[in-house]
Amino acid sequence: MDPWVHIIGGGLSGLSLAASLAQFKKLPGQVVISEPNARSLVAKTFSFWYMDSERLFLRPEYSSSRWTLSSGDDHVSHHGNRFEYGTRSGNHVLESALNSIDRHPQIDLVDELIHTRPKATHCFDSRPCSVDTFQLTQSFAGTEVVFEQPHGILEVGLMDCMRATDSGLQFVYLVPLGTNQLLVEHTEFTSRPADFSALDGLNISYLQQRFPHLPYRVVRTEAAHIPMGFKQEANHLGMPIGARGGMTRDATGYGYRTIRYACQQMANKLVTDNITQPFKGSSVTTWADRLFLNLIEHRPDIIPQLLMQIANRMRPDRFAAFMMMRSPVDLIHMLRAAPAKPFTCALLGRYRWI
Repeated sequence: MDPWVHIIGGGLSGLSLAASLAQFKKLPGQVVISEPNARSLVAKTFSFWYMDSERLFLRPEYSSSRWTLSSGDDHVSHHGNRFEYGTRSGNHVLESALNSIDRHPQIDLVDELIHTRPKATHCFDSRPCSVDTFQLTQSFAGTEVVFEQPHGILEVGLMDCMRATDSGLQFVYLVPLGTNQLLVEHTEFTSRPADFSALDGLNISYLQQRFPHLPYRVVRTEAAHIPMGFKQEANHLGMPIGARGGMTRDATGYGYRTIRYACQQMANKLVTDNITQPFKGSSVTTWADRLFLNLIEHRPDIIPQLLMQIANRMRPDRFAAFMMMRSPVDLIHMLRAAPAKPFTCALLGRYRWI
């Protein structure tokens, strides 16, 4: 018999959907996840803002209520009261999902690559999309290191050392993963995908300059191109989920929190009503993100100053809520904090006036 559900791809979204289905003791039929390299998730890191009531569901391994942004001599430090910034390793996500899947007799993870739509009642496609379909690309390379002594970093460097480039925006992302452990990433929001080896080199240079007398060893590296909007629709082999299904936010690339909640809702709808319910993001968020992406594309030179002004004028919890963009209210607070001219000119398509 054909499976009831077939999930193509065993990355974050594919495994999240399978693990959500595994919470139901009895399913209407068999579930298959096709993934030739599930262990590749180990090379990833997922970060997100969350409230304490969400801790058990989102399961952060490391948390901080402090984060910073900087550009040139301008520096903003935030201390959240309601929100914390959490990080979870790909290995932690993978092991948790595999444990849930392995315990369920109706769910199977199959080592295979799928090129055509499978025969199943419900098909979900979580494969990565080709970079040439992206409007803009978030390219990053990360280096995780362990120091011989405490590194002394207590805040998440959310967007540090921001600077405009010829093709977009570049910044450093710094996440303390313990007293002696640190993740350093160089990230670019760019109109053309960045060179991973060049970003790797920037990570090493940063570590040598910031910690000249603190020996360390590299324990892991990661790199990826994340879509920031799509300029054309990809061909899907089922209902798209994950980045393919618009679950990563166009303006930031954050997706973990949205994917976890969306997959939980999809699983509930499948089991209770036998219906596939596609993910639909907020039209307000889509509109705001499109405006921001157009600014990056046409006027990357103003983006560092623009983001610093927004961060300076917003309270930390308001800023965290805006980065998650859960409701139109979050956008209103951002627009109140932002300088009016760039967004007004972007609305009119008059980027030279900024």
